[in-house]
Amino acid sequence: MRYLIVTFLAIIMVSCNGEQSLQEYYVDHKENNDFVMLDVPANLILPNSNTMPEAQREILKTIKKVNILALPLNSETQALYQPETEKVMSILKRDDYEELMSFGKPSQRMRFYINGEEDAIDEVIVFAQDDKKGFLLARVLGDDMNVAEMVKLTQNISKEDGSFDTAQFEGVMDIFKNN
Repeated sequence: MRYLIVTFLAIIMVSCNGEQSLQEYYVDHKENNDFVMLDVPANLILPNSNTMPEAQREILKTIKKVNILALPLNSETQALYQPETEKVMSILKRDDYEELMSFGKPSQRMRFYINGEEDAIDEVIVFAQDDKKGFLLARVLGDDMNVAEMVKLTQNISKEDGSFDTAQFEGVMDIFKNN
């Protein structure tokens, strides 16, 4: 019996590596007043679907839920920005996320990560950082989202100079204006 208990405890200790998952990061920051957390419909995050081609509207239909966690920069949150950014990057590198694409410049960058099979993505992570505004971490959850189709959709938000077009995200970017 003692051997069984010791084995069971060893298995538990090995399986609990103490590293925070993205879901745990969201939960841990849910009640933190320095962060803004929202569940929003996909149409507030992505460009106006009425002006989009039919193929892009079909992509939107695969998106079921979007969770946003943002750290708006102000005098009270300035000291949190760098360490929290590093935590998020560490989680994304460590977890089962594959970086799909990244664009921008050092002071303003957007990265897209995926989790799932190429033609059946379970989750897309958007991590946008702006050294003057803060960061936004969005979990886009859906059914059978497709990598190639997501790439096409994200191409609509990049500018020729390598930055991203925040006008496409005005509903979400308002988070930063209110703080």
